[in-house]
Amino acid sequence: MVVPNNESERIEALHRCNILDSAPEDAFDELALLAAQICGSPIALITLVDANRQWFKSKLGLTVDQIPRESSFCEYTIQRPGLFAIRDALEDGRFSNNPLVSAEPKIRSYAGVPLITSEGFAVGTLCVMSPVPKLLSKDQIKALEILGRQVSRWIALRHPSSRMGAAAGVHASAMIGRSERAGQASHTNRRMRTVTTPPLENPAAGSSRAFLLKRLALALRHDEFTVHFQPKIELASRQVTGFEALVRWIHPELGLILPQEFIPIAEEEASQIESLTLCVLKQTVQQACARGWVERGLQVAVNLSAASLQDGRLPGQIMGILESWKFPARLLILEITESAFMYDFSRARATLNRLREIGVSLSVDDYGTGYSSLAYLKELPLQELKIDRVFVTNIQRRERDFAIVRATVELANKLGMTVVAEGVEDMATLETLDGIGCDAAQGYAIARPMRAEELSEWLGTHCRV
Repeated sequence: MVVPNNESERIEALHRCNILDSAPEDAFDELALLAAQICGSPIALITLVDANRQWFKSKLGLTVDQIPRESSFCEYTIQRPGLFAIRDALEDGRFSNNPLVSAEPKIRSYAGVPLITSEGFAVGTLCVMSPVPKLLSKDQIKALEILGRQVSRWIALRHPSSRMGAAAGVHASAMIGRSERAGQASHTNRRMRTVTTPPLENPAAGSSRAFLLKRLALALRHDEFTVHFQPKIELASRQVTGFEALVRWIHPELGLILPQEFIPIAEEEASQIESLTLCVLKQTVQQACARGWVERGLQVAVNLSAASLQDGRLPGQIMGILESWKFPARLLILEITESAFMYDFSRARATLNRLREIGVSLSVDDYGTGYSSLAYLKELPLQELKIDRVFVTNIQRRERDFAIVRATVELANKLGMTVVAEGVEDMATLETLDGIGCDAAQGYAIARPMRAEELSEWLGTHCRV
């Protein structure tokens, strides 16, 4: 095993990041997915290299959570400042006997970039692998390096105390402010999200609230927001029953911007969050009608922000959209986080009751991560409960998570609610959920979020999972 000269300090820096063994997070998973797509690789990982193991914060194309460090390609990547690549591991004496090469998944090529802290310590990697010999193009290498810096920045935003990200041009004050906004958004609006990291690298302009607020207004006028859809299946039949709508902001100059950046700012002005919510709803209903989902009885789910739930005009606006497209209300699900109920419970309840009168279904999103009180389950007209991925991901390995999910399923069923598990990443988890009576599931084990045109093609061959 290769050990850096500063190994003890490096391990201390890694542990200060406070990220080892943490739950999966969409921002990291989507960065790994983006790396895989750009590099044309079936396997992409965000790894943290500990003293004796390599642990995967995010994984695409592998089912294991960690491997011994001695079996790791990435221990070589953390030795150097730039890309470390292997065209054919079978021809490299360092790796030809590696179990990942000689047995499944039979890796042949590897490319990785280190995740560097502001102190200069390489704590992990962003890497892609393939079962065929290959080298990345110059453009792919550049993209992987950019994404690697963005992963480092997101670790910094998630844990400002780790002091990562300054090397990528983010000042400490900007990191703390963004982290606080991201934390607020993750509880109230986790489902309005995109597939990349904050592109706003100029603290004098891009990180300014006023700057981004102005950009939001222009984006809404210029139709810069689009919607991707992630399939949801019924576990008993394995049939696709509908999709969740996920908003994307693709700015012509700034690139892809995460909702953790723009939604908290949009919520500061009622007109902005109202326009964004209606934009997503209109696109979702339009696609559902144009793609034949209505005729197939497929439901679509749209997320409501906490601010939207306090807007008494919302039920009438939603009814107007449904009527203009002749879209059946029974096929629309509105997802609301637990935290959103608590801004003004009485007003939220009144809005939800009016929405239910229209005929739409109401869902509790990210259940278990908000308020522990169960009172709202009997006070609000809810039809669906979505168990947060933080509990679902580890039900195969953690007895407590399994017990929480099973108890939640039993409670919801007794209340006559449908239960959906989100963040299902492998078929073993899917089977376990089916065994304890969970009704439905969504996650990468079923399908990633897709554009509407991709989804139509996917449905042609994946109606049953």
